Amino acid sequence: MVRFRETVRSLLRERLLDAAYELVAEKGFERLRMSQLAVAVGVSRQTVYNELGSKDAVGEALFQREVERCMLGIEQRLDQHRDDLRAAVAEAVEFTLTLAARNPLVRAMLTGGIDSGLLRYLTTSSEAAFVTAEGAADAYVAETWPGIDPASRGLAVEAAVRLTASHVMQADTTPQESARRIAECVARIAGPTS
Repeated sequence: MVRFRETVRSLLRERLLDAAYELVAEKGFERLRMSQLAVAVGVSRQTVYNELGSKDAVGEALFQREVERCMLGIEQRLDQHRDDLRAAVAEAVEFTLTLAARNPLVRAMLTGGIDSGLLRYLTTSSEAAFVTAEGAADAYVAETWPGIDPASRGLAVEAAVRLTASHVMQADTTPQESARRIAECVARIAGPTS
């Protein structure tokens, strides 16, 4: 019975976050109201507070969920090219840039009409997101391409993450071309992979 309750709570939380995502994409985080979220999911406002806590907790949960989804997508792209560092990086970067361009929540956080409510999650949580991304990428590269020396690997991973973030904020070309350029930089920094 406990597992059933946990499953229901998990599903409810996901539905609430899905609804919050849609409302934020449509109206912005500053205009998000817990009562709107309750109506969208068909639960009481108290249920929303019980499941998610405060509005700030909703913003943090949305940000964290998008980071996790992005990391999973990156890993899947890297796995498709375990034999070619340049191709793996290009696929992962292109995925990230395309996701950021199409994702209304990321767009709300990073582009024009800056939603100051969500911007604080980006600025306070972005360093943690960079650390998470760099740590995961470093571990992946160390396992997949052990021939890259640790110093070069660290520089290559940091360059990949920071350059990708820079292109999310202000790209001057297509995601494909940005990905190709970033992959070229990373491959040159990393040096031989075997």
